[in-house]
Amino acid sequence: VAGGRSGGKSRHPDLVVEVAHPKIIHEFGAQILHHANLLSLRVTMATHPDGFRLEGPLAAAHSTGPRTVLYEGPVRGLCPFAPRNSNTMAAAALAAPSLGFDRVIGVLVADLSLTDMHVVDVELRGPPGPTGRSFAVHTHRENPAEPGAVTGSATVTAFWRSLLSCCQLPSRPGIHLC
Repeated sequence: VAGGRSGGKSRHPDLVVEVAHPKIIHEFGAQILHHANLLSLRVTMATHPDGFRLEGPLAAAHSTGPRTVLYEGPVRGLCPFAPRNSNTMAAAALAAPSLGFDRVIGVLVADLSLTDMHVVDVELRGPPGPTGRSFAVHTHRENPAEPGAVTGSATVTAFWRSLLSCCQLPSRPGIHLC
């Protein structure tokens, strides 16, 4: 397993093969991602234009049709101008340190049809294998939201349940901030 301690020495894996039990991923997932060889990570967040709270040059961006890409590029360039709409992208950049804020791509989309939800698509791609094809994961999340809301209505419930789960961990009960 990635990066554990053995005899007082830190181990750094040369290879990570993820076919582990979910408990292993829960315990060591962050360390595995730290050593993973990701080629690309792209996070797209789409919502109605009224759901954005944009600053700087993005504040002047306007929808030019039913679906308009307002930003596409490194997450580092997006965060200062969309601090309330880029938290999922920033979390992805932190979770994938081999790519970081400069190589994780963030896409912000104004979609007139999304009046009551925020949609987040995450696309991850690894290096090509022996056949030349790459491992890929694509997740699609739809979070209900009140019209014009920055935060989806399911976010608070998910956050609260995560906090409650932390309080029930047998290895470290309670909430530990660092």
